[in-house]
Amino acid sequence: MIHLSCLSHCSTQHLLQAFLPEYGNQVSHDAGNDVPFVNNYGVWVDEFRDLGLEKNLNRIWQDALCYFGEDKEVRIGRQYGRVCRRKLRKHLLQRCQTNGVQFMAGMMDELETEQTSDTATIRLADGQVVRSRLIVVAAGAAAGKFLHYEEAAPAVAAQTAYGIEAEVEGYEDNYDAESMLFMDFRRHHTGLWPDTAHKLQDFEHPAAGEGVWGAQEEVPSFLYGMALQPGRVFLEETCLVTKPALPFAVLKRRLERRLKAMGIKVKKIHEEEWSFIPVGGPLPVAQQPITAFGAAANLVHPATGYSIARSLREAPAFAEEVANLLRKQQAVGDTAESVWDALWPQEKRRQAAFHVFGMELLAQLDIKSTNNFFSTFFRLPDRYWRGFLASSLSSRQLILFAMWMMVRAPPSIQFKLMQHMLLDPAGKYMLRTYAGLQTGKTHAGNANMMMATAAAIMLLAAAVTYELPHLVS
Repeated sequence: MIHLSCLSHCSTQHLLQAFLPEYGNQVSHDAGNDVPFVNNYGVWVDEFRDLGLEKNLNRIWQDALCYFGEDKEVRIGRQYGRVCRRKLRKHLLQRCQTNGVQFMAGMMDELETEQTSDTATIRLADGQVVRSRLIVVAAGAAAGKFLHYEEAAPAVAAQTAYGIEAEVEGYEDNYDAESMLFMDFRRHHTGLWPDTAHKLQDFEHPAAGEGVWGAQEEVPSFLYGMALQPGRVFLEETCLVTKPALPFAVLKRRLERRLKAMGIKVKKIHEEEWSFIPVGGPLPVAQQPITAFGAAANLVHPATGYSIARSLREAPAFAEEVANLLRKQQAVGDTAESVWDALWPQEKRRQAAFHVFGMELLAQLDIKSTNNFFSTFFRLPDRYWRGFLASSLSSRQLILFAMWMMVRAPPSIQFKLMQHMLLDPAGKYMLRTYAGLQTGKTHAGNANMMMATAAAIMLLAAAVTYELPHLVS
């Protein structure tokens, strides 16, 4: 009998399995270990350095650039790195092999679980049968068909992107190749002749200035770029979040038009990337006999799509908790419920509800409001915007984050934030989760949290009414 089985077809399996055997548990895997990491991963260097993984970066930029309208460049002042897919995969596989992980290649045919049983049964298509005391699904969004989720939560949204790694001419004429291009929301993908984007002037072209001409019904997208070496770059047109998903064909067309307008000529494409990331949506319930990790467990940041750094950060502690629970010799259902409570305690559910609230707001903003939002976001104290991106702010700190956003944002964003908080279902979902009503786990601490949240909302309203300049002086 196997203590733990990890079902997966993606990189997340290695994150968890690399740590579990350290605690004396035999681990099985039934998806094979010969699948390469496909997507490009970008991370903040300080986060990977804290994890001891900086050596797995193959390119580091000293700064990251953003554009939130013509002539509105924002330098973030933070190192950004590109993950070497080969090195990271090799590093995690070596940990797995050193710790005795067993890899079993096969397609799962049937999964049998009972809450009160001592083991769960996995039947593979080739006839193999695996019995395990705990099953962890790490198959990304595909894991949804095996899991149960909370009710009355906002529906899943999507982040989509189309990218190329290519040899080009003209990139350095438009961007600083020594800095990473984090977000370029300028609307160079529409209404421009080839090689004219750099000539735009206010009041002389409808795409200049705020660049909102013809954008009333348009879902915003931005250019994300990494200069890898002279003449070779990774360029990706990304829709941060929307419902329904922005099609790849639209993103590809925007990227091609954007590059032509900027005078960037693509000479040879080495790789194409299509990225679809479900974001937000309901969290898994604890009362089920199957567990999950990574994107399968909804560890993707709803408002940004970030997941790899968080999964790497949480894997060791989560693996240790799983090992401790397996030593208790409980029924499958009891062990699984305890695992879910460890992965998604009430505090983290409150944080996730706030992130979903932010995601739902972003999904409703037009290009002008999006530019105003992010211009405000990156002017916040570092601990707030960095903490928000890293999912490291506590639920109380997130309320302070919202207050900072409110008092520093222009009136249009202030109004949208208040309207979203009071009238949108995502605001109600956040309040219910902060109070513990979403999971039914209410106690005095949750009541106090609800009161604190209500007080924060009143302060936000006061910020809109009186502008409270002394809070940011």
